[in-house]
Amino acid sequence: MTINTTSRNALLVLVCCGLILGGCAAYEAGEAPTAAAPEPPPPPELTEEQKIIARHVEAIGGEDALRAHTSMTIKGAFEMPAMGLSGEATIYLAAPDKGLLNIEIPGFGSNIQGFNGEFGWSEDPMQGARLLEGGELSTLKNQTRIHGDLEYDELYSEQTAVGETEWNDQAAYQIDLVDVDGNESSRYFAVETGLLIGEEATTTSEMGTMETSTTLGEYKEFGGVLFATSTTTSIPSFGMEITQTIDSVTFDDVDPRVFEPSDAITAPPPASRLLPP
Repeated sequence: MTINTTSRNALLVLVCCGLILGGCAAYEAGEAPTAAAPEPPPPPELTEEQKIIARHVEAIGGEDALRAHTSMTIKGAFEMPAMGLSGEATIYLAAPDKGLLNIEIPGFGSNIQGFNGEFGWSEDPMQGARLLEGGELSTLKNQTRIHGDLEYDELYSEQTAVGETEWNDQAAYQIDLVDVDGNESSRYFAVETGLLIGEEATTTSEMGTMETSTTLGEYKEFGGVLFATSTTTSIPSFGMEITQTIDSVTFDDVDPRVFEPSDAITAPPPASRLLPP
């Protein structure tokens, strides 16, 4: 039931009258008025890191808009110019931590990475099906958090605001992060807009550990939330650049069966799941 403003004000007046009358009666009876309850302490002030992250959350739509959806499907394109590879990319995410990336490359086949909340796996024509472990698994777990922008304190054990710097000639605030698995990264948030525009990270993949530099841009709104629709990742040690674009984002439409691995994947014993590397 909704109480409109007029009714709410009327109720407030009645409550206040009741308090006044009750106070007068107590006074006339010679009773001391009841002491007012102490005010609750003010909320703790945000750290500089939390302020930067909170500004980013507001810039992309706010916490309510992010939590309004429990799953999403992201479709777009993938390209590795140096290798002459390109294809369609589809990402499925579901709260709290399930995700699957499927890249379809013509003439090459499907390249899949998935995490079902318990274990991660990879399937591709070159290496077949395999379980992910160590740094590969921890990287994938972080990437599949659908509400990751709201979970910095849970995902990162160390957060340090370095100060103002530049990213691609844009003034930016830098935050250095260490996640719960010990992986280090730096993120850059535009001073003007608050949006995340860059990241430097140490990433683990089947090719080993590598330094990556990612630029994000061309933010567009889908379902009340802004997404960076253009992402370019450089891997200097391999002289490689990967570009990803987003064409569409739809919400609350993911079939849970999408996170079931194929028969080629054998789940690890329960005791070995999600153990730190």
